[in-house]
Amino acid sequence: MLMKTLAVRLLPSVLPGLLWCAPALAAQEFTQQLMLVVPFRADSGPGLLEDAHRVSDGVRNRLGGLLPERDVDVLSNARLNALLIKSSYRRNSQISDIETRLAASELRADEIVLGRVQREGRTFVVHARLARIRGWNMQQPLPVVRASTADAAAEQVAGEVLRARAQLTGLRRCENALAKGDLAAAARSAEQAIRVYPRAVIARDCLIAALRDGTTGADSLLRVSDDVLALDSTNTFAEVARAQSLEALKRSRDAVAQWNRLYTQHYDSLTLSVTVVEALLRLQQPRTALDDARALEKRFGDKPELRRLRFRAFSQLQQHAQAARLGDSLEVEDATFRADSAYMVRHVDALRQSGDTLAALEMGVRAVRRFPGDARLYLQYLQLMGTEQAVALPRGLARFPDVPELRLLAAREARRTGNRRVAIRETGLAIARDSSLTTQYLALADLYLEDNHADSALLVLRHAPRAGDQVETVRSYVLARGLQLLRAAADTAPARQRLALQLLLLADSVDSREESRATVAAASLQVARSHLVDAFRTNACTDVQQADTMLALSAQVIARGLGSGGNIAEISAAYDAMRKATTEALAVRCQGGGSVRVPS
Repeated sequence: MLMKTLAVRLLPSVLPGLLWCAPALAAQEFTQQLMLVVPFRADSGPGLLEDAHRVSDGVRNRLGGLLPERDVDVLSNARLNALLIKSSYRRNSQISDIETRLAASELRADEIVLGRVQREGRTFVVHARLARIRGWNMQQPLPVVRASTADAAAEQVAGEVLRARAQLTGLRRCENALAKGDLAAAARSAEQAIRVYPRAVIARDCLIAALRDGTTGADSLLRVSDDVLALDSTNTFAEVARAQSLEALKRSRDAVAQWNRLYTQHYDSLTLSVTVVEALLRLQQPRTALDDARALEKRFGDKPELRRLRFRAFSQLQQHAQAARLGDSLEVEDATFRADSAYMVRHVDALRQSGDTLAALEMGVRAVRRFPGDARLYLQYLQLMGTEQAVALPRGLARFPDVPELRLLAAREARRTGNRRVAIRETGLAIARDSSLTTQYLALADLYLEDNHADSALLVLRHAPRAGDQVETVRSYVLARGLQLLRAAADTAPARQRLALQLLLLADSVDSREESRATVAAASLQVARSHLVDAFRTNACTDVQQADTMLALSAQVIARGLGSGGNIAEISAAYDAMRKATTEALAVRCQGGGSVRVPS
């Protein structure tokens, strides 16, 4: 039969094309298009299928008379019936989607009108779509038609098809511009098509492709995708674009929900399902990704791409034994796995973490030879070398001088051997090459504090990145180091106390809370007291003035609120006593005569 012959010729799938940034080459402008109006389907009901076919016959006849033949050749009822008879199609049966696509491909049809008819009482309700064989999954839904007769329904559907076709000239120009790489022209043509037909879905799909130019913001792509989905909630191209836009905007929860929705709706597509699972792994959802990958293996069989997804999920879940076993199998059986150094990094780590150090070292040596330019693998190799690191590390630094992890490894080795200056230099070089990792700044600050250079540590910490979870990391570290330095400083060392106070002020500036403000208030009172002690010893007005400055700082912090902790009353009492003593000292030491009594 014709349908079986056509099935051999049909491409395996057009869905992967949805994930490309540009559609296939569009037809040349003004080239005649062939339109196929397929027999409409019918919901259950006696005699409804015959009415559905009467509606589609009427649509076909009307479009054949309304559309200029030089632009569109509408396949007539007679020609369509001849094709269906040749294909052993029975008039009282419904043509499926796959049969529609096969017939359209054989006829080289450009545009296809599909429809479904149902009856509500005495009213015919028609849901129709305008599709194109070039992008089957990007279809134009037409407004729902309601009519009392099949002829009236056919007339309305034909009118909606004519209105929807108004977008096609701009759409073809958009596609041609995409094929030439002119994304700006493509976007202009798509926008023109949307202005001509505001309900345009296919033209908006082309606009989405044009806006993926590397400069358009993800928020703009999200807006267009939402516009498409408001018109057609089943548009796969817009669903994928929406998920990618949410991911780019760091709206992880929304992105995960959108990808999961895609997986549920398109579980029968291996290509799209793999794309979804990869996205879930990027979004740190390894448990869901693993469950989906296992379900896909049950549905599609033991395919290499699905085994690789399971391997990545095991790695993220830190299920090292499972990852190591699967990695050993993929290393032998899967050329794609062997050719990707990222998989090698995960495989070596899984072997090491599962306790098989010898296998990890063997695989690490093999990986370094296979990918001599991959710094990550060389770093793993160094970590596995152990006692041989003294020889291998300088070699790695010479080969990969710009890899911050190697610099940090060199800094740790120098710190272990007591060479603090080299450790400071190497940590600084690591920060110069990658300033985004907070831990590098904290490590450098530690080295400066150990070397009694608190001022340098303070400067480093002021430049430490603070985003997301890094905020709490930086705040807790600086607060702890400030208190540590303050406790170590004696009353006779106000300069070190002031450095400690600056660290505490930095911690409070990162994220001001009641407990950090109370700490700053108490520390400023301690520094003020140290200056008063110096004033008693030196009789210098400048020491009293510095105490007064510290008290002013303490007053500002107290005014911002210290909460209701047990030591708040003590801080307030200490401030009042220190304020009285400092006022007396200002009168005596800065205006002549008298003595200073320092509060205990």
